[in-house]
Amino acid sequence: MEVRDQDVLFWELAHHLVARNGFQAVHVSDDRKQLWLEKETDKEQFLISLSKIDMAWSRGLENVIRDNARQFQSFKRSPTRKDVHYHNLYITSIAPADDWKSKTGEVVYTDPARRKPMQTWLFAASIGAHQSDDIVKFLQLLHADGQWPTKEDMLLADEEALARKVARQRQIIVRNIERDQEEAIKVFTYGKPRFTFVLLALILLIFAWIEVVADSTDVLTLIEFGAKYNPLIDDGEWWRIITSMFLHIGLLHLFMNSLALLFLGSAVERIFGTWRFVWIYMVAGVVGSTASYAFTEQVSAGASGAIFGCFGALVYFGISHRRLFFRTIGRSVIVILLINVIFGTVVPMVDNGAHMGGLVGGFLAAATVGMPDKKYNLKQLFFVVAIPVLLVILYGYGHYSEENMPSEPIVEIQISQEHLEADRYDEAYDTMAEVIDNTEMPEAYFMIGNAEYGRGNDEEAEHFYQEALAQNPEFHEALYNLALVYSERGERDEAREYVEEALELDPENEQYEELQEDLQDS
Repeated sequence: MEVRDQDVLFWELAHHLVARNGFQAVHVSDDRKQLWLEKETDKEQFLISLSKIDMAWSRGLENVIRDNARQFQSFKRSPTRKDVHYHNLYITSIAPADDWKSKTGEVVYTDPARRKPMQTWLFAASIGAHQSDDIVKFLQLLHADGQWPTKEDMLLADEEALARKVARQRQIIVRNIERDQEEAIKVFTYGKPRFTFVLLALILLIFAWIEVVADSTDVLTLIEFGAKYNPLIDDGEWWRIITSMFLHIGLLHLFMNSLALLFLGSAVERIFGTWRFVWIYMVAGVVGSTASYAFTEQVSAGASGAIFGCFGALVYFGISHRRLFFRTIGRSVIVILLINVIFGTVVPMVDNGAHMGGLVGGFLAAATVGMPDKKYNLKQLFFVVAIPVLLVILYGYGHYSEENMPSEPIVEIQISQEHLEADRYDEAYDTMAEVIDNTEMPEAYFMIGNAEYGRGNDEEAEHFYQEALAQNPEFHEALYNLALVYSERGERDEAREYVEEALELDPENEQYEELQEDLQDS
């Protein structure tokens, strides 16, 4: 009879919380002896472990309680700053014969670092079914409404009717859990990651092609193959906004983006389906590239903006399916996203404009198509309009804002250097001539001086090297190049003077030492 009473009390309490007070059954053990329940309000979250146990004595009860406290640690808590209440309930056939109340009354923490207390309750069916004061007190702590049934309501005289009642309560709760699991499976398997693998193959093929014919780390190569380069976009090559999404700068950049696309792209395509994913990816990439144009002067390339768009789509999924999101991938997505945002903020070479633009673009694109299991509504029209408006604002800011004008011609210096390495002195000069009048950067004067030196214009080269030294008197490379200019003119004394100054600034430079020795020998 007590075993039957234990089942009655276990499922009656579970049914009372789920059916009448909005608790969610989230897990039931295979043997149906442990049930996990949870409920969130605006300010609180309740987590409950409801278990059947049988023990004649309370010896060992402490270990059982602490095991449950450890299980609570792995339970997904609310991401918001809510008060979390942990309750650990045991339903026994009869109460242990010795003093068990002192053990259930001991404060046990689910997480010692956070000091979250777990309150333990032990209800003996032989007592709880008759004297319900402790159960009522427990329900009051949960703010649970509804009248707790009397002994007569729970223990029906008709054995068959009682068995049917318990079976029905158990079936309702187990079916709710199964329905949630089916919903999760349905959401995460809506689509198959076909387009993700097409994108990966395309990106890898383009990278291999570039590496075969040139070097993906060269700025000139990137520009030639369609990287985002603001001056050419200003000249009408708007297609670079799109082509830059498929280029990568070196093997490490390719590997990191491909790995991120494999995991994030697959997840988004499974959740949203292929055609929605294509839309999300392309919109995020275009918005990301346009944001890069607006906020970054550097030549840039890569799928990062579109990949951050996948983050944006997952955030939209989290808003649409909040509980499922935080039960599954939510915390990992938020942590990884925050790490990437912080990394992009503190590391200067990261194109954070593309990242943030892609994040917003991905969210807006996901909002325009919505979740596959939800109907379209008029609110989505707002997001449809928001995307072109955002693109116009970003492009207008990048094109017309004086604050966005290049202050230092870093890109031009890189391009000019690559021209010099290929002995294209005229191209190197033309690149620097366009920006030299608007800068006081010593490296710019040094670079155009190298171009003039390569073209055989020694006097112009000398002038630019002197300008570089005027901006930075410790620019030893300019001192060395001036020594070369004077040496070729036959002005040995001046050449020795400049190379000695260069050696004082960089005494370990073998190239400088060789020139000094040649000048001394002559």
